Amino acid sequence: MKRIYLILLLMFSGNLFASAEISIGTLYDYMSGQQSTYLKRIRNQGDATAFVKVAIHEITYDEAGQPHESPELTEGRRALIASPSRMIIPANGVQATRLLYMGERDNERYFRVRFIPVLPKQEDGFDLDANTVQENQQQVSAGVNILTGFGAIIFVMPKESRFDTKLIKTDTMTTVVNKGNATIVLDFFEECDGRKKNCSAPSKIHLLPNMQKQLMKKSDHLYQFELIEGDKSRNMVIGH
Repeated sequence: MKRIYLILLLMFSGNLFASAEISIGTLYDYMSGQQSTYLKRIRNQGDATAFVKVAIHEITYDEAGQPHESPELTEGRRALIASPSRMIIPANGVQATRLLYMGERDNERYFRVRFIPVLPKQEDGFDLDANTVQENQQQVSAGVNILTGFGAIIFVMPKESRFDTKLIKTDTMTTVVNKGNATIVLDFFEECDGRKKNCSAPSKIHLLPNMQKQLMKKSDHLYQFELIEGDKSRNMVIGH
């Protein structure tokens, strides 16, 4: 009986503890050639205050198209900055950070922006007094906060963006080729049977400049997606 009481006590006491739970909205964001700033809203869907640090990493691609992520960009090396880079978001609240691009716009660039809930310290730039810091440290040490971070990818397009999508057809396949200088998106991409009754789960495919997607020709098989080129889009169906 004592053991059952102890288990129930632990179960119900866990619900008394508060925790922060952030949501960053979309995982992919796009800064057009006419934009130099982008507003990103972060929501705290938990029932405790969230202290969020913003970390920015640049992504580069090698000749094989494999991504490589840089260490966190520090002051003086940042082409993309976040203001503010520290956010205090109350329970069930929302706060925005403005992403400002200050680098060259000749070629498209890519950044991963991470929003990381942290245990605040006085030297972390949250402008907290010692008592507030101690209260939050005690809360986390008691095992009541789940500090889970999330990341978004920012596509910074060239100032003179040019979209040029080619469809190259052969007897065995259709190849979607990005001949432009900015990323195109194959959104809600699905593979279906010829009657569109059985389709795969929709996905989002990014084709960076000079990259391609091969769509193999199959009997009674088609591909459908929304082709997005900057602020323009069109529905595509390939196959039969």
